[in-house]
Amino acid sequence: MKQPQVLLECGVNFDFSRVGAGEAQARLTDAALELLPKHGNALTYSYRDISQVQAHDYQVILAVEAGELRLFHLGRQYSDFVRILIFQRNELILTDLLMQEKVRRAGVAATCTGLADGGEEELGNCELRLCDTALLIIPEYAEPIRLPLSYITGVSEEGYSLTIKSEAGDYRLRKMGREFTPFSQLLSEARNELMAKAQGLLRELAPAVGATAIQQAAQLMGEGRAAKRGALDKIDPGIWKSLELQLDAAGIKQEYEFLSAATRSKGQCIGFKRELVAQAGTEYIWFLIPLPEKNLIAMEASSGPDRGRATYFFKIAPRSEFAKIKPQELAVQVDSLLTEINRCMLAINFRREPVYLADEKLLQPKYQKYRLAVNRIPELQMLRERFAGRIFHREPEQWEQDVKDLLSFNLAAADDKKVWAKSDMDTPEENSEEIENGG
Repeated sequence: MKQPQVLLECGVNFDFSRVGAGEAQARLTDAALELLPKHGNALTYSYRDISQVQAHDYQVILAVEAGELRLFHLGRQYSDFVRILIFQRNELILTDLLMQEKVRRAGVAATCTGLADGGEEELGNCELRLCDTALLIIPEYAEPIRLPLSYITGVSEEGYSLTIKSEAGDYRLRKMGREFTPFSQLLSEARNELMAKAQGLLRELAPAVGATAIQQAAQLMGEGRAAKRGALDKIDPGIWKSLELQLDAAGIKQEYEFLSAATRSKGQCIGFKRELVAQAGTEYIWFLIPLPEKNLIAMEASSGPDRGRATYFFKIAPRSEFAKIKPQELAVQVDSLLTEINRCMLAINFRREPVYLADEKLLQPKYQKYRLAVNRIPELQMLRERFAGRIFHREPEQWEQDVKDLLSFNLAAADDKKVWAKSDMDTPEENSEEIENGG
């Protein structure tokens, strides 16, 4: 068994409601925080066990399972202790918060300021990592921030300051030194590459559509973004028809047509997403279909007919309120939720497993990697709250019957916490068949 590497050790005073107060040695390793009281039993917390870190007035306050652990009197090693603690926790968070993907450029030092509602929040020193589909901002004293490149609406330079406007938040980056120009260029190249790729895919799928229409459609279908049928039809109806043909090549045309036939809604959405764990350049196609009559939105993704997959269903409104909602109000909720589900799936890199796993499953050691994500990602919490069930693909007839059963179940159920599950579905063998490559 590999021995933990000690990164820093120092004397501290501590105050912990569970064991009291006293003096101790605090040790930061590459795996955990170890607290060794002068008189008492050692306490060890993996960085995953620490749900929150607050550092101010030369104190470190940690939120752990049993309560609040306060460390103080760290002396000259206070700054190093806080920096190393947060760095180690952030590295774990980058994995647990589903931020893993291929990195193009890392280790770029900067200072970051959050811009919101006319105010500013200083996040201090940070590391920038540019990935294939997102920019990661990793502050020294705060949790990582992930900005999907397809959500960046503008980048401006002023002196040696880079301001990034995004649907996921606005940020100003400064003090990048010699990295400013290379990083700015690399960010521009990555964004242009994704846009060019979206245009290239659309051009292949809809060769009869003009260049201007392709460019406009690509703006709606940047990496991971699903475009609404009505929006594409306004540009050129031929684009949507071409996308529907692509569903057949991906092996999900039957599902699309069956679900579309089950509703009067024309709010279908289709998009593309690059797989994170796959050969370079592999994309999958995905769709969202609202079923407002059944208080559901269906989601499906596939990169080919031979890949394991499932159809996911999300509640539009709480079941207790659904019957009271007027049709016009429901249409507004549907339109908003389609955009929201897309944003939430991008926030979790299109991982599906943490969406459908039951709370009791998250207690198992094999799924501990998702516990932090469930506790810390609002978008994942929203998806789990609205999750109504999933249907695994085995045979076409089986799938269609299961869909009918789920739709009936959702209208009959009164408890929002109840999730449809076929009696023989929720087994490890069934779960393992779906390809979980993220995106």
